[in-house]
Amino acid sequence: MAVTRKQLWKKIRRGIKYPILLFFIRCFIITIRLLPRNFVLRVFRRLGLLAFRVVKGERLKTIKNIKYAYGDSLTDEQVTTMARNVFAHQALNFADYLHTLGYRTREDFSNLVDFVGEENLKVEYEKGKGVLCLVSHTGSWEFSAIMPPVMGYETTAVSKALANKKINDLIIGYREKRGMKNISRGKAYPLLIEALAKGECMIIMIDQDTLVKGTYVDFFGKKAFTPIGAARLALDSGAPVVPMFMKRLPNNRHQFTIYPALETIRTGNDDHDLVENTKLYTQVIENIIRETPDQWVWMHERWKTTPEIEKAHLEKLRLKKEREKAAKGNN
Repeated sequence: MAVTRKQLWKKIRRGIKYPILLFFIRCFIITIRLLPRNFVLRVFRRLGLLAFRVVKGERLKTIKNIKYAYGDSLTDEQVTTMARNVFAHQALNFADYLHTLGYRTREDFSNLVDFVGEENLKVEYEKGKGVLCLVSHTGSWEFSAIMPPVMGYETTAVSKALANKKINDLIIGYREKRGMKNISRGKAYPLLIEALAKGECMIIMIDQDTLVKGTYVDFFGKKAFTPIGAARLALDSGAPVVPMFMKRLPNNRHQFTIYPALETIRTGNDDHDLVENTKLYTQVIENIIRETPDQWVWMHERWKTTPEIEKAHLEKLRLKKEREKAAKGNN
């Protein structure tokens, strides 16, 4: 197919725009890292509060989701205060993420992170079956994901590639410098099983609504579509599931807490076990969120997927597979 002049010009603009954008991102990161952390946190907190005022769509979404989860147990004023704190907290997370991009080791992170319960991870890791690290988008969740490799445990994570390959490579590169191995989402299941068989830790996050294989389980008393991949990995690999999370303390230090392993439910009925284990993981995550509710990402549409949306998505996938099969048959 011939490339039109418009398509060619669009490709050229991208070729110019993305390197320039990447250059400015790198300059911004360097600037943030050179500034004192307390100053950076103060500035970003104000930016977060400003975003709460001016980004109407995300503000309304956050308030709606908090009200939906908590019902009448919170007043309108309490809901608004929590939503405002959510924006401030996410801005602080971003500030700390940027400011610590030069951190590589446990000693580096010990300057601002307290480690609690490491023995719970160590005892499971030493069994050699791999460890499924159950992490949620609570506290500084990017820190949560990179803590196991920073602490010295071989660790793999699955991520969905960003549209901009250069920015995606930049982010993955920072993770890899801290010891994180990355597997792109897609047909990666055999690679995940292989990593666990080697005894590695694996970061899993199931507290967001995403159209992958899932089931509906209670989350804050409301049915939420939840990925079953974590339960499938636990059942297929025999690897224990160890919950862990990060929370910001009042003095702006972080506390990384690792809990004892959860007992995997095995009845011999795979469909039942997938659902029951997913329920268990989701309940643990909810309990963690309730400890510091303003540190979770309430702007995320956790209850977006309905059975109708799921059905339409599955039908779309079915039609896509049929077209690909037909295309192969014609070649």
